[in-house]
Amino acid sequence: MGNLFNRKEERCFLSGILAGVTTARKNNMSGVIISIINNKGGTGKTTTTCNLAHILGKNDKNVLVIDNDSQCNSSKILLDGIDYTNTMYNLIKDAIQVSDCIHFTKYSNVSCLPNDEMVSALEIFLAKAFPNSLYLYREKIREYAKDNYDIILVDNPPTLGLIVAMSLYMSDFVIVPNDAGSKFSLEGLIKAISFINDIREKANPDLKLLRLLITKVDRRTIASTAILQQIKKTFGEDEVFETTIPINTAFQQAELSDKTLCRFRPNATGAKAYKELSRELLIILDKVWPQKITLQAL
Repeated sequence: MGNLFNRKEERCFLSGILAGVTTARKNNMSGVIISIINNKGGTGKTTTTCNLAHILGKNDKNVLVIDNDSQCNSSKILLDGIDYTNTMYNLIKDAIQVSDCIHFTKYSNVSCLPNDEMVSALEIFLAKAFPNSLYLYREKIREYAKDNYDIILVDNPPTLGLIVAMSLYMSDFVIVPNDAGSKFSLEGLIKAISFINDIREKANPDLKLLRLLITKVDRRTIASTAILQQIKKTFGEDEVFETTIPINTAFQQAELSDKTLCRFRPNATGAKAYKELSRELLIILDKVWPQKITLQAL
């Protein structure tokens, strides 16, 4: 940790946050920010983020992916083979603009604010600046993103900690992917939804759960079908995407190639499911988003 800051730099870092953060000004911002969260790993957060971004970009939506996970998986997929410098690490640590940290990707109409493994080392400093640090993304990212992009997707780490809370403080909606193959999935969903409700009640009254997304569905198994039915019964069918994402070995193959499945194997069942999900997403947003982006089904 000693190599991150000298004493003077640490004071500057903390004072920049502790000086007080203002809420982003209200104007004619039209973009919608959607955080994708779950405290469990392997539920499909990165897969969902990147494949949705790819499909929406192909259909003329201006999309920004914010990689809020220091594992950097979204960054690796979207920026594979592209040289870039500034990342989320620089945005948090240095006095630079968010526009300097956003890079064009190899996917049409998709840009990315990449992460860096060193961001995990900054969490102790963000904790020192708590609770002001909770508003850091809202202050530094929200206004620019909503002014310049139609849809902003935030890929989050498998936790419900400070970094994810910072994401929810700037977001409009939340999607919670859930593994239909795990018997512990229901417990994880309850925790995630409780976390969303806490953020809405304490700091971001406009935050809403958009839908739960059921992933890794294997309709050949009784367990997968039972979990899917239990989730709909517990949370209500209106809270769950009609589209489900099937279990598909092509997802792992695409990940190894640092590509979205929709590019790696566009005719795979998983790729077709994400195309259908993007249609459903736009239809839902057209109904629930008051800013009324010009959204049309694909």
